This record gives sequence, structure tokens and C-alpha cells, in this order.
Amino acid sequence: MIIKSSKRKIGIFIILGLLMVFIAFFYNNRAQRREAIPKIKEEFNIQGLTWRTISYYFHPGIYKEIYNHESNSRFIKKAKDVGANYLLIRVFYSGTDDGRLIGDDAEAEKYLKEAIAMAHTAGLKILLTPYVESRDYWDWAEKWVLSEEVWSDTVLKWADFAEKNNVEMFAPGVEMNLILDKEKVGAWFKEILPKIRNIYSGKVITAEHFDIERWKILDEAGSFTGYDCIGLTVFPRKEYDGVSDIRSMEDYKDYVENEARVIDMLSEKYGISCKLAVPMGLDYWKGSHQKSPLPEADVVATATNFGLDILKKHNFTGVFIAHWASEPDHFGERKDVEIMLKERWTETD
Repeated sequence: MIIKSSKRKIGIFIILGLLMVFIAFFYNNRAQRREAIPKIKEEFNIQGLTWRTISYYFHPGIYKEIYNHESNSRFIKKAKDVGANYLLIRVFYSGTDDGRLIGDDAEAEKYLKEAIAMAHTAGLKILLTPYVESRDYWDWAEKWVLSEEVWSDTVLKWADFAEKNNVEMFAPGVEMNLILDKEKVGAWFKEILPKIRNIYSGKVITAEHFDIERWKILDEAGSFTGYDCIGLTVFPRKEYDGVSDIRSMEDYKDYVENEARVIDMLSEKYGISCKLAVPMGLDYWKGSHQKSPLPEADVVATATNFGLDILKKHNFTGVFIAHWASEPDHFGERKDVEIMLKERWTETD
């Protein structure tokens, strides 16, 4: 009887011990999950990040390279960790000197469909836009041209894709007022909008160039009418004796402040309350543009922090940060911008 009683006690102790291990494991995992996904502190309604920044240029395999499952998982986690709620996805194209585009739509559809689904599962919304790099269409470059008909067909194809994949926001290109003929681009923005609305039910926004007063081309044509958000790209620069650069944080802040005021004016003029900096970045900094397309991570973090302060003061609806991540096409292993964003956009105990 004593032996049976001892065995029973030992069994009870073993069961209790296993139960305690299970409880400890459960609460530890729960704590880790809470730590892994911080609570968003909503500074803006739209706290957006650019999902990879490769823009030069389309090449076979680009989508497998930057929108593969492993990369997506890593990237989405980083975005959630810093408090983002939107990601900007671009469909890449190269141009030609006779108005055509080079790309692989089948590859794009395959990989972007999965990327969008993964982002949605993680609770992130999407801004989708077809994309060609604007600097190769600048008047002085005389490198590429782009047919409005070709671009219209491309935009409508991806608007249809956005609808089928429940994409929340769509832009008919980035900085098209630099790319399309300046005599025609204002009318193009007005003509493409109802065609997009016929096939896409989400929000349609602009993501247009501000500098060198190109935004005036669209304003003079009334091109912002009917869009859900007025968005302009924010990449500050200043002329120093004929050299484009930004050489102080004061000059950076002056530029962003001036652009924010213009967007305020356009918002009031067109009765569009949604105001976006899309995207916001920094590629000119004390000669960096001549040496490298991107300044050091600490400089971008400081500038972006100032820029967000200004946008917040002007009651912007949202922002999409261009370069921000510890990724090969952003800042390598540097996390300066991530740390800054996490401090602003997540709750801390």
C-alpha cells in the first residue's frame, strides 16, 4: 500500500511539473508574441513604407529577387515592428527611346499577388503603382520617351489587378508630370481617372513631382479634381551656385515646410482633405547625389524625423518613407531609420 501511495504521489508531482512547464511555455510564448508585434501609435492615419527601393531597372527575375516568400516575411515583420500600416508596392518597367515599355507582367502578377496576400494577412494595407524611373525622362536627358497610350493601357491593367487583389490604394504612376509630355500630362490625369474608377473601387491618389514647380502644370489644368488624395513626392534639394544639393538640416526643413504649404493650398483649393507625402526621401546631401544615390542612414533618420514633425504640424493624412530598412537595397545592416520610426510609431512601456 505504501509503495502504491508513493507511486501515486510521484505521478501527481510529474503531472503538476509538466503542467507548470506548459503554463510557463504558454506565457513565455505569449509574451514573445506581444514583444514581436508592438502596438501601433497612430501619428498619421497612413504610416507607409516603400516595399523595396530598386528602381534601376526592370530585369528578368527582379520580382523573384525582391518579392520572394522569405524576403517578404522578413520585410513585413520589420514593417510591423516600426508601426507601419501601409506598404507601397511598385510594378517595375524600363523604358525605350520610342515610347514603349520593357517588363514581365506574368512574373509581376505571380510574385506581387503573393506579396499582397502576405501583407494583408499581417494586417498591412497596400498602395500599388506601376513605375518607371522619372529621371530618365527629364527633358535634358533626352534618353527615353513614353507614349500616353502605352502608359494608359499599363495603368488600367494594374488597376484591374489591384481590384482583383483587394488593394486599398492605387496611383497611376509616380512623377508622371516629369515623364509624360508637359503639354499633355494635365489632360491625361483627368482622362485616366474615370477609366480607373470603372474598374477599381479603392482610393485613387496622385504621387507627383513637386520640385521645379512641375506641380503647377497639373494645377493649371485642374488635374487634381476627383482624386481621393493629393500626394506629392518629397525629395528636398536646393540650388547652390548651380549645384543641386542639400547642405544643412535647416535647408532640408525649409524645403519640406514650403512643400507642405503648397499641398495645404491644393487640398483647400480642390476640397480634398487627404494629404500625402508619397514617397518622402533624401537623395541630395552634401554631395551624396554625385557619389551615391543615398546618404548615410543616420543622416536620413535625422532628416526624416524633422520631415515627419513638419507633416504632423500640417495635419497630413499620411506619408510613405522611401528608404528606411536594414535591407540590401536600403541601408544594409544599419537600423537608424527603423529605430527612429519605432520610437514615433509604436507604443513603449
